[in-house]
Amino acid sequence: MTELHEFPPTRSQRAKWVLEELGIDYKSHIVNLSAGEQNSEAYRALHPLGVVPALTTDSYSMFESVAIVLQLIDEHPEKNLAPVVGSPARARYYQWCVFAGTEMDPALMTYFDNALRPLEAMRPPGRQHDADFAAIGRGEFEVRAAALSKELEGRDHMLESGFSGADILIGHSCFMASYMKLIAGHPVLEAYYERLQQRPAFQRAYNI
Repeated sequence: MTELHEFPPTRSQRAKWVLEELGIDYKSHIVNLSAGEQNSEAYRALHPLGVVPALTTDSYSMFESVAIVLQLIDEHPEKNLAPVVGSPARARYYQWCVFAGTEMDPALMTYFDNALRPLEAMRPPGRQHDADFAAIGRGEFEVRAAALSKELEGRDHMLESGFSGADILIGHSCFMASYMKLIAGHPVLEAYYERLQQRPAFQRAYNI
């Protein structure tokens, strides 16, 4: 049985979205980060950092949202959510999948941690918001949002071939940006995110 350890609305929704797109039967376990459940010995055995998501199957366990999306898609090639391995299109796919985790997420979290994160949830405890770091995060997001907007001009998805795992990963970054009210001012990116929200699997994953 596939089991997803999640705490919405976090990057665990990327894993949930791909499970829904692939039609995989799974069981959801909510790890209440606010209550400290991520610090239990049992959960730390699944994820040594005590964050979400973590995924367990009959064969393996793993963490990292980008890795989970890539692995599950590779296990179900018949769903056509990734180009053929070794193809030029696969290179673009890898590029934008990794871009979500290494470029979008750090910029967004720098802004969130220094402008929006509740003070009682700051890490380490007692840390305060920092307007200068928030401005840096926002500026880094703006540069990356412009790059995405340029890539998306004239098409509906990150790849010319259509919807793929890259859209799941970038799409969640857009969810984060929308939640933080950063996506306004990027009409191409806003329209892209609006299209993704129409997908039934997105709506199930994000409880819309």
